[in-house]
Amino acid sequence: MKLTNSYTRIFIFICMSFVTLFAQNNLFNIVYPQDNKLHTELTLNVVIEAHSQNFDTLKIVTPIEQINIDLNNDKSIYCKGISLKLGENRITVRSYKNKKFISEKIKHVYVSSQLSHQYKYPPIKYKNSYFHNDKNEAKCLRCHDMSVNEVKDVAFKDITKSNCYKCHKNITKEKYGHAPAVNWLCTECHNIKSKDKSKYGITESISKSCFHCHKENKELWDASRYRHEPLDSGHCNKCHNSHSSPYEMFLRKPVNEICMGCHKDKHAKALPTKNSKCGFNDKKQCTDCHTPHATNRPFLLKEVLNKVKK
Repeated sequence: MKLTNSYTRIFIFICMSFVTLFAQNNLFNIVYPQDNKLHTELTLNVVIEAHSQNFDTLKIVTPIEQINIDLNNDKSIYCKGISLKLGENRITVRSYKNKKFISEKIKHVYVSSQLSHQYKYPPIKYKNSYFHNDKNEAKCLRCHDMSVNEVKDVAFKDITKSNCYKCHKNITKEKYGHAPAVNWLCTECHNIKSKDKSKYGITESISKSCFHCHKENKELWDASRYRHEPLDSGHCNKCHNSHSSPYEMFLRKPVNEICMGCHKDKHAKALPTKNSKCGFNDKKQCTDCHTPHATNRPFLLKEVLNKVKK
């Protein structure tokens, strides 16, 4: 009889532990990102739904930073922009009550880059996922107007009035901003609606959107005999960031880093030698001699080259 009672107490203890653990794990839900998300930008919005007031603080921990969120009894959805690094990112969200840890949830995000062989091919478990669908947006309606309030080709006088600005302002934080992005004309490019993907997708060949504004460039480059692969395949955003960048012309990296990311075999040949007139260094750039777009000369050499000073 005593043995039976002991087993009963153990069984009750285990059940209570599972109930407690289940309750703790359901205090909040990470709406976005989904686990094993494939991403291409170094910023991302984390959307968290709070199911209980049994805690007062959330902490988002990424490889780059830690962000604290103080809970508000009047809110149930919290959205924060975070910074990421190339490759695998572990995003941990922890809950606290009076500074005491309660529970945590983890999501994994992979940031890929077509400019780096190391990050070009993500592990197969990472897949594209999207936030902007009716189900997810319904969670935000209490605090946000989720409609598009743009007027085609008319920039906002006050960009903070854009319905997109509050959640996505981090994408234009860098020094050099692309005109459609910094004027918050988002649907100039994000104009592909898909039931299974995003309400604001982009064309797979983004050059179709780019050439809507850059018509003269298209005419010039189409008439050229030799075209660079990113241009020819329509992937302008392989080298350029469509929103903003710390580098001129919205480049994703400094010029030489972009070129050598794909052309590693050329690195040794470009290094300065005793008799060379150009070398791979901070003062000389690949684009001093080569065009990154199109030309009538082999090896994408520029049509007119400046004389090299002896």
